[in-house]
Amino acid sequence: MRKFLDTVYRISGGLAAFSLVGITVIVFGQVLLNLIDYASMALFGESYGLLIPSYSLLSGYALAFATFLSLGLGFRRASHIRVTLVESRLPPRARRATLTVVMLIGVAMGLLFTYSLGELAVQSFMWGDRASGLLRIPLWIPQSMLCLGALMFLIAALDTLVEVLRRGESEALRIESPAEEAL
Repeated sequence: MRKFLDTVYRISGGLAAFSLVGITVIVFGQVLLNLIDYASMALFGESYGLLIPSYSLLSGYALAFATFLSLGLGFRRASHIRVTLVESRLPPRARRATLTVVMLIGVAMGLLFTYSLGELAVQSFMWGDRASGLLRIPLWIPQSMLCLGALMFLIAALDTLVEVLRRGESEALRIESPAEEAL
């Protein structure tokens, strides 16, 4: 089961990375088209109005995808920001209790986010909501990706809660992160 979950987190992180590449391609493409249009205006006195339709909307969606799809992987790899000033000084029994409470809150938040975003996507699908702009993208598509990212966070939170309950600790909740150790 551990291998399967780690693979799911990596796939979700890969999709987040792909979204970041998408942002780069969209923005670079639009800048290139603006330069071509500017050069055309300077050389020939005519502007062609070259653009990627709804490029800012697409970039915004890709940013939301990258943010949400990376939640599960980031949580499991302990790359999130945590304040451990008090936690690191607690005795093991109290530390386990606080980690359990924190993970229960994380699971509750994951459930709330996943349910709310799922409900939003279903309603957008039923109502036929579309994005404004040149590309009239059905809103349930980006909303479904956000729901998938929230689901990845929920799975990671449940996974971590189970580890804390079984072993009293989790690799996702370690006090020192590899980035801190490198410094």
